[in-house]
Amino acid sequence: MKFGVCCGIEDAGIVLGCGFDYVELGANNLSDDPNRFEGIPVEATNLFFASSIKLFGREATPYLDVARATVDRAARIGVKTMVIGSGASRNAPDGTDMEVAEREFLLIAAAIGDYARKYGITIAPESLNRSETNIGNDLGFLARGLQYAGVGYTADSYHVLYEWHANDPSEAFPSDEHWADQIPFAPTHVHIADLPRYAPKPADPMVQGFARRLLTLGYDGRVSLEYRRGADFEAELTRALLDLKVLFARE
Repeated sequence: MKFGVCCGIEDAGIVLGCGFDYVELGANNLSDDPNRFEGIPVEATNLFFASSIKLFGREATPYLDVARATVDRAARIGVKTMVIGSGASRNAPDGTDMEVAEREFLLIAAAIGDYARKYGITIAPESLNRSETNIGNDLGFLARGLQYAGVGYTADSYHVLYEWHANDPSEAFPSDEHWADQIPFAPTHVHIADLPRYAPKPADPMVQGFARRLLTLGYDGRVSLEYRRGADFEAELTRALLDLKVLFARE
């Protein structure tokens, strides 16, 4: 398993200096100059579309040329996995047939995936919580749909926990059955944070089930810390890496 951090290029040196294996940058901010990223293991990207790109409704904009240019830039610096979050872009306006929009999002991901595949890049959309978008909120539903469309997916603990909590659960933390429903098979990529979106702690039952499910599925890929940082970034990262290794330790 490899551990990375979602960050900006300006923080890459700190992240790597703290012992992480790679950085995950925003795809919509990648430069056309690959020399800027020389020597930096940018193995994954997130965001993907700028918020000005709209995928649904009257304001929908042609996305494929933008997506291809974004993939081209990522390929030049060795990116392996591209997460599609882009909540503003995939938010469907009022009056949209949501079932149709959900299916259309799968087709969009598949089209981008087909193009990225020629570079050896895997496209892996993530579920987002209801405060960020109204398309792809349920990870289990999204993962199964993407599998049918021939696309990978990203399992993000924070977004799953947010949706679970928003449904006013009676349990103190998600059950193993809930995690099995939300992560039906091994994901392509992983984002991790706790529910307030801080770096997770190994003793936190809210994230223990998430890690346990991934280990049960034999997941051994990349895990990107995507969290709300505090005052001492370097100290937090040093602690967080140790905690992630404990959380994902195989017995």
